[in-house]
Amino acid sequence: MKFSRIITAIDTHSSGEATRIIIGGIPKLPGKTMAEKQAYFQKHFDHLRTALLQEPRGFAGLLGAVITEPTVPEADVGVIYLWTGGYFSACGDSTYSVSAMLVNTGMVEVKEPVTEIVLDTVAGLVRTRVRVVDGEAEEIAMQGTPSFYLKTVKVDVPGVGEVEADIAYGGLWYAFIDAKSLDLVPTKENKDEWIKLGWKIRCYLAEKVPVRHPVYPELNVLDLVTFYTEPTKPEADAKHANVFGPQQTCRSPAGTATNARMAALYGKGELGVGEKFVAESIIGTLHKGRILKEVEVGEHKGILPEVSATAYITGIQQFVIDPRDPLKDGFLL
Repeated sequence: MKFSRIITAIDTHSSGEATRIIIGGIPKLPGKTMAEKQAYFQKHFDHLRTALLQEPRGFAGLLGAVITEPTVPEADVGVIYLWTGGYFSACGDSTYSVSAMLVNTGMVEVKEPVTEIVLDTVAGLVRTRVRVVDGEAEEIAMQGTPSFYLKTVKVDVPGVGEVEADIAYGGLWYAFIDAKSLDLVPTKENKDEWIKLGWKIRCYLAEKVPVRHPVYPELNVLDLVTFYTEPTKPEADAKHANVFGPQQTCRSPAGTATNARMAALYGKGELGVGEKFVAESIIGTLHKGRILKEVEVGEHKGILPEVSATAYITGIQQFVIDPRDPLKDGFLL
C-alpha cells in the first residue's frame, strides 16, 4: 500500500465546536506574513483542507487549524484557520482549542497557574492566558482582536422581507439579527430552517453591504450571520445561533461572535468598559466575555475584548492520502 502523504492531527473541541489541528505532514510554508503563508497553503495544499475536513474523514461543520512557524519573534506559533468551505482570518473556538492543545502536549513551556500564549494569525497577534492545574489546561481567556461596531442596516432581502442587522467586527465580520424580528426561535431541532435562512441573508448582505477593515483591508467580506435570542441558562445574557455556511452552524457561542457582539453593544451604548457579557450557544455552552478597554481601530471607536472558554483534546490522528482513492480530496453531501 502506497500513500502520497501521511498527516498528523490532534482533534479537539471548544464548547462543542470541533477543530482538527494539523501538526505534521505539511511542508514549511513560505511567507513573510501569515496572510502570505495562508495564500501559499491555499494555492498548493487546498486539497488537504478538503481531504481532512470534509467527508469521509470529517463533516460539514468541522473546523481546522494548521500550525506553522510564526512570522514575528514574539509569537509562539503561527495558525491558519480552516473550515470545510474555505478559510477564516480568525476563529475563537479554534484559538481556544489550539491553546489547550499547546499546553496539554507540551508544545509550549507550561507555567502554573497561568501560561501565556501568543498566536500569529492573518488577523494579527492573538494572546491567550491558559489557566493550568496539574499541568493541564482548565480555562482559556482570549484577548480578542480590537473589535468595533460599524453600523446598523435595514435591507429588504428577497424572499425574506426587511432585515435589520448590526454590522460589527470581532476578528470576523458579523451581521447580528434579532431572531424575534423574523418570528424565528432557533433550536437544535429546527437548525436546518434557520441555517438556510441565515445563509441566504448573509449572501445577500455580503453583496449589498460593503465592509472593509481599516487596518487589514483584505478583510472586506461579511463572514457570518448571528441570530440572537433570549438565553435558557440563567447566567447568560443572550443565545447566539451563528451561521457561517450553507450547512454550517457553530456549536459554541463563537469567540469572534462574542467579541463582535460586545463591540456592537458598546457602540450602541448598551455595554460599558469593564462590564461582562455571557453568550450561550445553541447547545447550551457558554462564553464569558468582558470589555477590557476602549481602543481606536482606524477611524472607529472600538473595544479590546476578552472571552473565556474551555477546550479539550478528543483524539490524536494519523491520516493517509491514497492516490488511488477517487474521493481522496473529500466531499460534502
